[in-house]
Amino acid sequence: MTIYVTKASGKREKFDPRKIERTLRRAGASREVRERILTEVDAKLYDGISTGEILKIVKSLLRKEERKAGMRYDLKHAIMRLGPAGFAFETYFAEILEHYGYATVVGRKLAGKCVKHEIDIIAEPKSGERRRALIECKYHNAPGIYTNLKAALYTYMRYIDLAEVSHAFDEVWLVTNTKVSNDAKRFAKCRGMKLITWRSPRGKSLCELIEKKKLYPVTSLPSVDSHVLQKLVKAKLILAKDLLAADRAYTRLVTELPKKKLEKIKKEAEELINRR
Repeated sequence: MTIYVTKASGKREKFDPRKIERTLRRAGASREVRERILTEVDAKLYDGISTGEILKIVKSLLRKEERKAGMRYDLKHAIMRLGPAGFAFETYFAEILEHYGYATVVGRKLAGKCVKHEIDIIAEPKSGERRRALIECKYHNAPGIYTNLKAALYTYMRYIDLAEVSHAFDEVWLVTNTKVSNDAKRFAKCRGMKLITWRSPRGKSLCELIEKKKLYPVTSLPSVDSHVLQKLVKAKLILAKDLLAADRAYTRLVTELPKKKLEKIKKEAEELINRR
């Protein structure tokens, strides 16, 4: 019998175990663990099962088998736990760009011909190359939501309004942690707008930029709840690897977190980053 799964968008598609296997492999799960989890998932399948329910099953099993791989497997939802406002996502993506050789400024206000604009991120290569980018971040804290044409139009018009006052920017980017609609893709291609989504462009997608340099957000760590996240973001500690590099006394001072709690979080960060 063919099993169909229901995606967060409501769309139904045939269940494909290879998708789970690929994601488990990318998270670092061993072959034996991958096979055991796929067997367990197969036993619990039923027609119409949601992808969210499958995710819960896999996460639960993986955390029991290999906790480090479990933290890595949940990357997409870890980003969605950055918060409803999206400010943390802007800060997080700016941190990613810094690790790829960009100097960044978050939340600067600039006057265009018609109105003032608050720019999510201004980025420029540290190499000295003159290629300044205006970056708009569209963050979603729930699966199944597409960034649509309206967001692409809005981003491009901000770029145009600023360009009519000065030549401050050479590029315009739209970055999202989910997918973009086909119309948004077509518009971006037509206007030369750079799109970075969860899975595209190949080799430079948000997911790949994170995994290549292990730039996991602190929300990947099991002990980081909303209260702890607020403290860490305020202290500008949004990457798990930053927790390992930061001075312990300074981290306690700026986060005001109990020593025991902070040590537990750092231990999880070490486990996540220092992959075999």
